[in-house]
Amino acid sequence: MCIAIMKSENKKISKTTLQRCYESNPDGAGFMFAANKELTVKKGYFTFKEFYKEYKPHENKQVLLHFRIKTHGPIDKNNCHPFLVNSGLGFIHNGIISGYGDNKQSDTIDFNKSILQKIVAKHGNMGLFDDPMVELIENVIGYSKLVFLDRHGNYRIMNEDKGHWNNGVWYSNNSYKKPEPVTYTGYQAWDKQDTHRTSLPLAAKDSCSLASGEWVVCTEDYDYGIGDNTATIKKGDWVEIENVDSKSKTCTLVTGEYMNPTIYTKVPISVVESWEDADTYSYNKSFDF
Repeated sequence: MCIAIMKSENKKISKTTLQRCYESNPDGAGFMFAANKELTVKKGYFTFKEFYKEYKPHENKQVLLHFRIKTHGPIDKNNCHPFLVNSGLGFIHNGIISGYGDNKQSDTIDFNKSILQKIVAKHGNMGLFDDPMVELIENVIGYSKLVFLDRHGNYRIMNEDKGHWNNGVWYSNNSYKKPEPVTYTGYQAWDKQDTHRTSLPLAAKDSCSLASGEWVVCTEDYDYGIGDNTATIKKGDWVEIENVDSKSKTCTLVTGEYMNPTIYTKVPISVVESWEDADTYSYNKSFDF
């Protein structure tokens, strides 16, 4: 869900890349930068043209950018990123923080009010940047990523290793890239030589495009493992794609549990659907679409 971006000063992101970010995450864009010891937040852009017109004059600055896909909360300016912890510290978020958010406000807003603002009120802005505090928050947010920027231009990325740097720009996932189409065929069957189910090439099925960092929904109960070691990914569960193997027609999935996310390898592509392809958004009632 969404993409969070940390762009270093004097590094540029092409208009094409920004447009791809927006088209992949079209539920509101925003950005933030520090200048003259003040934070400036600009958000609530619901067309790419509107966003790019406002962003263009600031493209050489150090900037945090965010493009949203709605999970909790309505599609409106209030639920767009970035958010302020206080007047001198702001942040953006990519992922889902379990246990936070409802149909009125996003999980990010709820987590900010319930956790981040209380931490900063007690320990100060830089207290949030201390390694023990970062480790604590990373344990709570699971596979989510948080990027903070203060009014002096100091930044900190929580779960930085779960995203990647590219030419002075940090991206929380790969939705800024042009996805490579993955065509799959067949149905699922047990491979007795493996602990996973594999996809057998029988009946042709529609092709799909999946990319690392994309969130997908499981379209059926999927049993992972054998015997006492079996775990089930439930129909309607939203999971994040860590990578796709086009040769084996499988992918690696990461769950959104906030304490100990589970990683499932060699899962057939055919048991998940992308956000755009999903027939309904009512699988998981914790998401108020």
